[in-house]
Amino acid sequence: MMDALVIDQANVRFSTTRRAMHWLTVLLLVGSFALVWAVDWLPPGQSRAQVVGWHRTIGLLVLSLTVLRLLWSLMSRRPPRITPPRWRWAAGLVQALLLASLLAIPLLGWTYTNARGHAVLLFGQRLPSLIFKDQYFSRVAIGTHEFLAYALLALIGLHVAAALWHHLVLRDATLKRMWRGEGAATEIG
Repeated sequence: MMDALVIDQANVRFSTTRRAMHWLTVLLLVGSFALVWAVDWLPPGQSRAQVVGWHRTIGLLVLSLTVLRLLWSLMSRRPPRITPPRWRWAAGLVQALLLASLLAIPLLGWTYTNARGHAVLLFGQRLPSLIFKDQYFSRVAIGTHEFLAYALLALIGLHVAAALWHHLVLRDATLKRMWRGEGAATEIG
């Protein structure tokens, strides 16, 4: 049964646009986590503030790209899932939690910055404040931001493990469809 399913899907791959948005998100997340972990090694001062600023900018880019990904998903078809039916709920849940995290974490960072009484800048442009200055709420926002960031890392680990499971155990085309878009000419979504 699985062989027939794999054969049926072998010619369908994710579109170049969908793959580019996926891998750009990965690169931005690697950069964001690297910056926020590196900031602890820097002495207080201008360079530390600059690294935090880059982290915020990347977070806003992740937020923007995630909104674009969601809009793209609404406007285009995606290739059919190869996941065995008994696991589809888990795949859908992890994907939904990944996307929700990619929206919530940057929004919480933005909210935290505003609650601390600071403006959020994106390429030198001041963005509207999401909340008034509130020290208590700033602590809640940053605590939630950090908790969700670690939860996101766990979800990414699950996502990668599932992709490797598809590739190494099920030997289906799921990873190939997202990695390099391998498959025949049919490109969807």
